[in-house]
Amino acid sequence: MIRRERDTRVRLDGMSEAQLEIVRRNVFGALVGKAGDLRLLHKLRDPKGAIREVSALGRLAFWLEHGEIVVPDKAAREVAQGLADGVDAMNEWDEVARRYEEAMAEHDALRAFVAHFADAGSGGTQDDR
Repeated sequence: MIRRERDTRVRLDGMSEAQLEIVRRNVFGALVGKAGDLRLLHKLRDPKGAIREVSALGRLAFWLEHGEIVVPDKAAREVAQGLADGVDAMNEWDEVARRYEEAMAEHDALRAFVAHFADAGSGGTQDDR
């Protein structure tokens, strides 16, 4: 028999208040939406799974108000991972990252180019003197 680990409270240290607010907004929004879907429980493909998901969202919402989570909680971790994956998909994260990398490369290249003008002193070449 595998001995279950004790529940451990983990503070959400290292997350800014702005980050916590984003997570709260996403968790509460998902909780309201998924809880509303429970009225159609009889039509859902996995009613027990839907109930587990709403329960996990409720725990996440509660914990966020206290600035901590309780681990291990496989269902809550899966729901949190699903939220993160869903937001990335909605925001087309791969495309955003690619555009950001391209923009940073352009920024760095053009700033390096402009810096050469300042390094040249008078702005002219030896032949122009």
